[in-house]
Amino acid sequence: MAFDQATRNRLQRFVNEARRVLEEEFTRQLQNDYGMDPNSGAITELASLRHINDAQRETARILRETLAHYCAAGDAPPTQGLDRIVREQAFTVLNRLAALRMAEARGLLTQSVGEGFQARGFQLYARLAGTGLGETGDAYRTYLFSVFDELAEDLPGLFNRFAPQGRLFPREAALLAVLKLVNDPEIDPLWAEDETIGWIYQYFNDPEERKRMRDPKRGGSQAPRNSRELAVRNQFFTPRYVVEFLVDNTLGRLWYEATQGKAALRDRCQYLLCTPEDVFLRGFDADELRPGAIAALVLAGRWEDLPAFETSRDGIQAMIEFAHCVNTYDRFHDDSWGGYFQRLEQALQEQRLDALTTQELWDGIFLICRADRHGGDGGVYHERWFVAACREILARLKGYVPQRKPTIIRRHKLRDPRTLKLLDPACGSMHFGLYAFDLFLDIYREAWAWERQHGPGALDRATQPKAELKPLQQAYADEATFLRDVPRLIVEHNIYGVDIDPRAAQIASLALWLRAQRAWHEAGVKAKDRPLIGRGHIVAAVAPPAEPDLRQQLAATLDKRDAELFERTLQLLKGLPELGVLLQAERELPAMIRKVYLGQGTGLFAEEEQRAWQQAEGRLRKALEEFTQAAKSTYQGRLFALDALEGLRLIDLCREVFDVVVMNPPFGALTLGTKAELSKAYPRSKNDLLAIFVERGLGLLRGGGRVGAITSRTCFFLSTFQKWREEVVLGIAQPGVMADLGHGVMDEAAVEAAAYVLEKV
Repeated sequence: MAFDQATRNRLQRFVNEARRVLEEEFTRQLQNDYGMDPNSGAITELASLRHINDAQRETARILRETLAHYCAAGDAPPTQGLDRIVREQAFTVLNRLAALRMAEARGLLTQSVGEGFQARGFQLYARLAGTGLGETGDAYRTYLFSVFDELAEDLPGLFNRFAPQGRLFPREAALLAVLKLVNDPEIDPLWAEDETIGWIYQYFNDPEERKRMRDPKRGGSQAPRNSRELAVRNQFFTPRYVVEFLVDNTLGRLWYEATQGKAALRDRCQYLLCTPEDVFLRGFDADELRPGAIAALVLAGRWEDLPAFETSRDGIQAMIEFAHCVNTYDRFHDDSWGGYFQRLEQALQEQRLDALTTQELWDGIFLICRADRHGGDGGVYHERWFVAACREILARLKGYVPQRKPTIIRRHKLRDPRTLKLLDPACGSMHFGLYAFDLFLDIYREAWAWERQHGPGALDRATQPKAELKPLQQAYADEATFLRDVPRLIVEHNIYGVDIDPRAAQIASLALWLRAQRAWHEAGVKAKDRPLIGRGHIVAAVAPPAEPDLRQQLAATLDKRDAELFERTLQLLKGLPELGVLLQAERELPAMIRKVYLGQGTGLFAEEEQRAWQQAEGRLRKALEEFTQAAKSTYQGRLFALDALEGLRLIDLCREVFDVVVMNPPFGALTLGTKAELSKAYPRSKNDLLAIFVERGLGLLRGGGRVGAITSRTCFFLSTFQKWREEVVLGIAQPGVMADLGHGVMDEAAVEAAAYVLEKV
């Protein structure tokens, strides 16, 4: 169903009411049960809480350690830390119940939330358990906890009941109120829609709160003051058509070009901008690209520098080299090109050139040259129709009518899809990733057929550093086994996401998991036969741990140099909640490694630096994981270690090289605490976050990769963006496509938007 304004309004009312119920409930629990007042910041001594049982006392202790961890940096008062706890507990419960309801709507889960206490799954559970679980409300809570624990195997970030964001659960009255809201008939159809979780993510923040943050007269500021303000002020849902436009013309375009226009994906991508006038060149050897060579001139689009096409010896040689800039055999891998050749030759001899596309004409002269090589006498090159065909192609290439001008596409290697990497650096609810998942399903199917037809060497795996991937036909016994594993491959190999909002990590992971489960469900794969999905590559850019005593405890377990590296890494990650991927950690690592391990100053990553970091990082990960399990470790110590591990994950992600970056990035003023650092790191783009995100996105790409973004359109004409346009957009990239979208595209964002794709040169 379409998410029109009326539909979104209904969902927003549901989210606002559910948030109010949950936040009021958890505020009361903190005040009445756990001696922690979010309003005043007062904390009662744990020993004074004589009215609670042992389980509640343990929760009270954990909540205090969580608060201490949140406030360890010393820049947040207890009220702010407690407000964060209430907010996190509320959105986690809401996300969990929404996730179960969406899983039910997809046939992935026995009814557990639908109809509340009357849910079929719970009724069966209650009959089996009998009266041993107590009253209905207690039994239902136990049932939900068992469901959470099962789902935590795949989605620990959302369903782990022992994570700091999910320690509290609403009491019966509040739970019933939320279940009633979840099961409101008005929103019942929305649980089957993939977009629903994204709108829940956006509507969890009160629009009034967003306005207050921006209004200095109401205690706000013109620029965001911290990571939460940055996240809330820039939370604008990307419409589906914009998502498709950008993903079609980045990921879809890469696959379309690599298959020389033969991808079935072309018909699926309704916004892919391709025309019958696209021309696919063949690959060239280095010696063919010498200055002045025909191939080099064609690649550079230097049509005026091409020699004259005529029947002199030099002219004929030029036409032959020009004809060989394409390779029809690349595009027709079976005998079908034979009949194609005959049709083209007849059209050329009859000089019906207007009836042929530029690719057909160019393929025709290539095939004629190949036929002459295998038995001709060279007379064909003196025929008027052959010369006319070459001149017609050149005239079209020089033409200035955009609709008729051919688009020249370089030869790309067809990559093993397991090596393709897509990143959303401000992923939110992973809306871009969900549509990319759909395209990757088709890409994997086509890759299997391609390799089966052309052999194990048909797909390039050179971008895999360790060359550890076997050809698909060797890695899987048959196509059915392969296709059953594809959803897991997509989550674990292809889609990456980062966000500074911890809710985004929960929801993005959930969204991809639900999409994978739906793919298996639609393919008829039973739950017991579905591969386990790993954690994937969704990273929350959380603050590095600040507790000095815990740093010292961990350092005592490390080698001296590892301890120094760990301390330097934490310093490097300072500011991470405001910066996310804009923190260029991977650029600082070489100097750190050389200084700590190699006894030198600075330098770029060499092989020994890479190896030193990987080995040291492995030791740090092991030490941190052991620290979380150590008997003497407190809950706060475990939070410390988990945040440090998340920082290492962010560094690893930033060291990847991506093929596609798609995003709806933050825009506007830089966060107050990071302005100086960002201005120094991105001098060409420092006047606006959107410009910085585009430059960073291009920096994370391999050559020929593409950035797709929806931002304010003002960056393309305001004078303050001139340096960015000249040195970034036209300096390290070239524009591919653009849609000038105007007002009203990003919900409440009062900007005129543009969606565009840049290709890294």
